[in-house]
Amino acid sequence: MAAGSYSPQLQYFLQRLSGFSTNIFKLEPQNKSDDITAHQIIRFSLPSNALLNTRSFALHFNAETVGGAGTSKARLPAKIDTLIERVEITAGGVQISQGSNYYNVLRHAKDALMGNKCNPVLGHPDLIRNFSPISAGALTANNESYTNVKRPFCIDYWEGFLGTCEPKILDASILPDLVISIYLADNKVLTTSDEVNSAANMILETTASGAATFKLSDVCATIETIGLADATYDNLVASMMSAKGFLEIPFKQYFAFQNVHSGNTRFSLACQSLDRVWVATRTADFDDGKAPKAVNGSGVGATSIDQLGTQEKYLGKYYNFHHAAAGGDANLLQYQLQFNGAYYPQFPATPEQMYQISKNSTVGYHMDEYSLQAYLSNYFVQCVRLNMPDSEYSRLLSGLDTRSVNLQGQYITTGTLAGTPTINIFCECTSTLRCGPGKMIEIVV
Repeated sequence: MAAGSYSPQLQYFLQRLSGFSTNIFKLEPQNKSDDITAHQIIRFSLPSNALLNTRSFALHFNAETVGGAGTSKARLPAKIDTLIERVEITAGGVQISQGSNYYNVLRHAKDALMGNKCNPVLGHPDLIRNFSPISAGALTANNESYTNVKRPFCIDYWEGFLGTCEPKILDASILPDLVISIYLADNKVLTTSDEVNSAANMILETTASGAATFKLSDVCATIETIGLADATYDNLVASMMSAKGFLEIPFKQYFAFQNVHSGNTRFSLACQSLDRVWVATRTADFDDGKAPKAVNGSGVGATSIDQLGTQEKYLGKYYNFHHAAAGGDANLLQYQLQFNGAYYPQFPATPEQMYQISKNSTVGYHMDEYSLQAYLSNYFVQCVRLNMPDSEYSRLLSGLDTRSVNLQGQYITTGTLAGTPTINIFCECTSTLRCGPGKMIEIVV
């Protein structure tokens, strides 16, 4: 039997790569780095003629809330990347990845099913009350601010091109100058409470007239660059480009749709590989910027032993996903998607069945830390997979190709809705960046 047929766990082998070097670069924004507020854009130029570890790109900054006239206690959202509305990548002014609107909603929706990707040390993972683990002491002022630390927050996990392009070590020398544009979200991602001295007051909406705002300061970014001592890699890239005419770099791209749902929400898309569809449900007043919601079972307002949790936990209305069934009966609503007339699943599914379908549709396995009631009340996200399992690991395009006939999709609920919920639909596609000689690029969506 050939040695190569044995499992790697049974083989003794070692490979060496000589002349390898690595370093971290600090990037300053093209615009000012102090007092950057809602709806503004932060741009970074990436190093050129270098091998870039795209997964290592990290945004560092300080953030604080600023209360308006009479505003009660304002708080930064859970997961500091909630402050981001969209992330765009351009090469020489040509848009590689347009980025999805509602990027912050997408991040919360994916984490609800796939596990929290927020850095617990620097990512502000929880919406706090009057004590913060970021700095010692209680936060008794109206605003949440940190003056005794510099750049306490960091975003180091990214959806889209930065987090999914393959290979993740990107040769910037074959591309025009790369620029990352980060669009900040609206102030409505913040929450304002009547008081923060107790859990009961934290979830009481304030009657103050002023609106809370946020601002960023001390903004910078870091990225790892890699160097090789000889021209072997350059020759390899050149020969591959010469043989095929271009190099292909696949990456994930998301297209967002938002609508008030009354039983049927439509969406349309043309792409080369539609891999998944994500659906998140929010209340009609998700953007009022008022008091947060307590996570079901977290111990806030518990009246019986089975409602008690280990700690208080809150979510802002902006990213609180709920099951919009009238009367709270989970069996009153059933769900189904339709793609050009074909139903998925083939039957109207209950919330519990859709949850199992959703877990089967995601990559990897995660032990959820919330109950069924918390899922229905706070983390109600659905996902259906349309590509081959584990396609992402093998760089395989196997999703729906809808370029010849545009996909006409529908999200359908049967049963009685509670109010007029807002539906956010995210279509996850695999796009391709083609790099040719002379830094020529082409995008296949």
